[in-house]
Amino acid sequence: MTEGVAALGGALERGEITSEDATRAFLARIEARDGALRAFIRVMREEALAGARASDERRRAGAAKGALDGIPIAIKDNIDVAGVPTSGGIRHYRDSIAHEDAFVIRRLRDAGAVILGKLNMHEAALGATGDNPWFGRCENPHRAGYTPGGSSSGSGAVVAAGLAAAALGTDTLGSVRVPASYCGTAGFKPTFGLVSTRGVMPLSWTLDHVGFLAPHVADLELLFAACAGFDREWAYARRGPRFLSPKRADPSDLRGLRVGRPALPSPFEPDIASACKRAVEALAGLGATIVDVELAGYDFSRMRREGLLVSEVEGATFHKEALERDPEGFSAGLRGMLAFGAKQTALRAAQAYRRLADVRVIARRAFAGIDAMVLPTTPQAAFPFSQAVPVDQADLTGFANIVGIPAGCVPFGKNGDGLPLSVQAMAPAFEDRLVLDVLAALEGAGPA
Repeated sequence: MTEGVAALGGALERGEITSEDATRAFLARIEARDGALRAFIRVMREEALAGARASDERRRAGAAKGALDGIPIAIKDNIDVAGVPTSGGIRHYRDSIAHEDAFVIRRLRDAGAVILGKLNMHEAALGATGDNPWFGRCENPHRAGYTPGGSSSGSGAVVAAGLAAAALGTDTLGSVRVPASYCGTAGFKPTFGLVSTRGVMPLSWTLDHVGFLAPHVADLELLFAACAGFDREWAYARRGPRFLSPKRADPSDLRGLRVGRPALPSPFEPDIASACKRAVEALAGLGATIVDVELAGYDFSRMRREGLLVSEVEGATFHKEALERDPEGFSAGLRGMLAFGAKQTALRAAQAYRRLADVRVIARRAFAGIDAMVLPTTPQAAFPFSQAVPVDQADLTGFANIVGIPAGCVPFGKNGDGLPLSVQAMAPAFEDRLVLDVLAALEGAGPA
């Protein structure tokens, strides 16, 4: 079966396959493989088949809704899908039925997408391994016993394993891009405010983004186009400023594009550093001008800790009543992190918010002479669950969440152990299409 949103959409358009056939094929793969992967919390078999049949009827009537009509997509389980529970990976909420669709789910339904089911995730989206104490440890499809990353763990696993054409995830400090990196998929989080998080169980309403994981960059473009839209009921909704003329780039010819290569203090695995070096060279070979950039004043590890503190403060606020009623519905580790957030003083929280806000100035200075920036996605490849969790998993991804700028990643070869490597691109706010163009260039130039 043809993989990915764009390719599958083309096959549907040409009549080579029906949505029902594609959906049944994905459901068969889920049944065969997910017992070992534990990527799904809930498979919506009958609902998915009904949606696929409705799509096929529209297509036969010449009334297809567009590129996503009939495409089977899986949803992280902190995003509301009406009529089924939204657990957020937490036992306490496992029977909490969503009464209406999240904004992004309505957008997908309006585009004709087929919802396959709800996906496993790191508990409360507060972590990046996918080792969930209530719904099972989600495995990396590339190697049993290895993390798929998180917190959108199931989202990365189903795309890498071919159990869905694409998946929705959420990204607070890197929770779309980390699993995309470890699982070897494309991933993208848009400019903050362009894709509504209304109807998403929050970890941090000031840092959370809805994002996308898919086999290819062309798939991300279609998902972003369908899900972006001004949500007047969401306090953080933004429209691009009228004076801005977003840049675009031809992925096969990057002449005129200035790409920043930031100085990065974090130690990387040698294969990670080598992959990023090759990626920058590939962009230069396509005509881009490479510019060395200093993120003067930005401490990667400290600002990741400040973002984590804000997430713990806001997460504790959201879950306060549930924690008081049912503390045993939360793991001991999660209770500890939320308790840490709850005990922060107003002064300490205000300091964290101020430090995060100051990063916007650092970003403006960094982007003053460049169009986009390329760097590794994670400092390491996927690692075994038996290994101590690296504290720096989100050091390189958190910057884009703190500033609210678009960022995405693509696979770029494998390490000496055969596990995926990944490179990441960022650009100023509202330059989402440019990020996708740069990712497409990297995808086209990357190792086979």
